[in-house]
Amino acid sequence: MKKTLAVLLTIALLCTGASAAFAAKVNWRLVTHASPGTEQQRIAEVFCETVKTLSGGEFVIEPYAAGVLFPVFESFDFLANGVIDASMVYSAYWTGKDPGFTLTTLPGCPLSTYAEGAYLVEQLFPYFEKLYAKYGITYLGHAMVSPINEQLISVVPIDTLEDIKGKKIRTSGFGARYYSALGATTVSLSGPEIYTALQTKNLDAAEWTFWDENMRMGLHEVANYVLDPAFQNGTCEYFPLVVNPDKWNALPQNYKDIIMAARDRIRYLSAMVYVHEIKSREKWKTMPNLKIVGWSPEDQQKARAIGQQLVLDECNKTPEGKEYLEIYRKTLWELGHKEEAKNLGYTE
Repeated sequence: MKKTLAVLLTIALLCTGASAAFAAKVNWRLVTHASPGTEQQRIAEVFCETVKTLSGGEFVIEPYAAGVLFPVFESFDFLANGVIDASMVYSAYWTGKDPGFTLTTLPGCPLSTYAEGAYLVEQLFPYFEKLYAKYGITYLGHAMVSPINEQLISVVPIDTLEDIKGKKIRTSGFGARYYSALGATTVSLSGPEIYTALQTKNLDAAEWTFWDENMRMGLHEVANYVLDPAFQNGTCEYFPLVVNPDKWNALPQNYKDIIMAARDRIRYLSAMVYVHEIKSREKWKTMPNLKIVGWSPEDQQKARAIGQQLVLDECNKTPEGKEYLEIYRKTLWELGHKEEAKNLGYTE
């Protein structure tokens, strides 16, 4: 890791001019939606450490986990207003701001690898750049892509598609509409609230992230069942890097270059999250109080089809949605998910 940091530092200095002194010291604050102590929050911390190292300690970004400074759902406005300077918060939380953010979550999405997810997000860069700009926020691309499909953790058995009906499920964004279409009642909660809600059985189930982070949050202590995979999303953007435009524009070019180098470093780390997932999944399998289940192929196909229809209907509501749809279904086709692309109206 030290060698990698040294290489990045050398590149940054060569690109920005090693003989030129760094600009005046800059201090930023960055918030995430990840819980303290999780692998996801550590990735944000590495981003900040990298910026500090590459700037010779002159550009310092303090990372704050979910709820430390203020509730997660306030971060959008606080970023636009300049209360904070940067954030890495899942875009699907902002569907109340603009329906365009609904399409962060893609029910029925077949993508299941980091590479597929990163490729899709790269294709969608212009879409999200314009969407955030409408609200005075600058989008700098993905900082982290989820490495695998998420799980649905529950205190009651959900062994079949039919078992979803009537259940109270924590979800967010488009996932809420998806689980409602399956017959569930949905609730929006931030990550730190999920443990208590499952423990007190105020929730029947919750989708959050992945094996490793769910374990670090202690969810294995209060859950009895895990549906793997869940179908409210495929591999997708997990941390968008967004910044206040005034603060961004005020940075000298060498600091902007450092931000982008640090972003690209944690993209690599987000790919490596899959290793933690493999190890954690094996730990979950050994827990005597837990049962890990998967739906039948028939139920999986039905669940994905319901999700894909929701995506198609949502995209067709607006010109922006149709723009998104063209990118999404073309990407699915290119990556070999031809049946799903056809379900979304793709034609050769």
